[in-house]
Amino acid sequence: MTRFSTCLLPLLLSSGLALLGSCIDRYTPDVAPADQTSLVVDGFLNPAGSSVIKLSRTFSVNTKNTAPAETKAQVTILDDAGRRYPLAESPAGTCTAAATPLDPSRQYQLRLTTAQGREYASDLEPVAATPPIDSLTWRLTPEQGVQLYVNTHGAATGARYYRWDYEETWQFTSAFESSIEYVPSRNNVRARGASIFRCWRTEASTAILQGNTTQLSQNTLASFPLVRLPPDSKLLFGYSLLVRQVAQSQAEYAYWETLRKNTENLGTVNDPLPARVTGNVHALANPAEPVLGYVGVHAVAQKRLFIDGAQFPTPRPTSVFLDPAYAPCVLEKLAPGFAFQQFKIGADIPVVPLINPANGDTVGIAFSSPDCVDCRLRGTNVKPSFWP
Repeated sequence: MTRFSTCLLPLLLSSGLALLGSCIDRYTPDVAPADQTSLVVDGFLNPAGSSVIKLSRTFSVNTKNTAPAETKAQVTILDDAGRRYPLAESPAGTCTAAATPLDPSRQYQLRLTTAQGREYASDLEPVAATPPIDSLTWRLTPEQGVQLYVNTHGAATGARYYRWDYEETWQFTSAFESSIEYVPSRNNVRARGASIFRCWRTEASTAILQGNTTQLSQNTLASFPLVRLPPDSKLLFGYSLLVRQVAQSQAEYAYWETLRKNTENLGTVNDPLPARVTGNVHALANPAEPVLGYVGVHAVAQKRLFIDGAQFPTPRPTSVFLDPAYAPCVLEKLAPGFAFQQFKIGADIPVVPLINPANGDTVGIAFSSPDCVDCRLRGTNVKPSFWP
């Protein structure tokens, strides 16, 4: 049974001002125990490459744990002619099939048996042919940010429902460039080897991005808005976007659309109530058992876009590129002996030596905190292979 109660404190009148207070009890959802440990099947069958399926269980929102993996399940791909393609588990809860081409004229389903002997299967699905991405383009926004678009088209008789995800990579620097490093064994500093000033960071998308051409005369999406970037530090030096596209059935599109509405459109009194997300995976012994996930059958098309910071018109206000993470950063100075004590305990990182121009002696060390000097704390200093 749910609990939700509200109490209103008495109305207080003081100096002509009416003050109203309220208190709200914690809301505890009434969730059946079976729903709290439902099987989650995450992935799709790739007819042109390797299929990866991740198995896990739902868990209570009152815990801080990550989703527990469903391990040691026997998982296979089965087509409508009875052919089987096994998946191997590695790491725990992740099952992968070898990159074996699947016949596009057949229908496929996922079959799995858990370590406890419970059997599940997805519905038979036809292969949805994913067309290539024609191009990725971008335009400056009025606020000097960037709007990125995807352009694609499919066969007139092909799937008209599309979904995308992406990885964005950008180059950035630390607040201060360190030219020296501390050597504990010598209790001294020397010229720095590998730079920790310039790094790259990669992040995967989390939003559900979908589009369709059902209301269009042609199966074509032109300049479909995909990502909008504000004018911040991502766009200062260089930015890369890797977009992955899949074509899907109407049922799969509807599944992801329901999931999107449940996760993105909740939070105000005017938003719709969350709906139960029903996929195409079922428990064979108990069709009423809730199972989360939709196992579609489609290949993946991908394309990468690179934007060089030099491509932007100048002048551009440098203030828009200020990284708020570096706002507290300051450069401090101490005599070498006192500075070495800071470096020995890892509290700070040396930046540059302070040299007396009269005699060339080192009279001090300029330093700052690791999060202001070492860019590796927010990315990697290994240049990506695709970076120009």
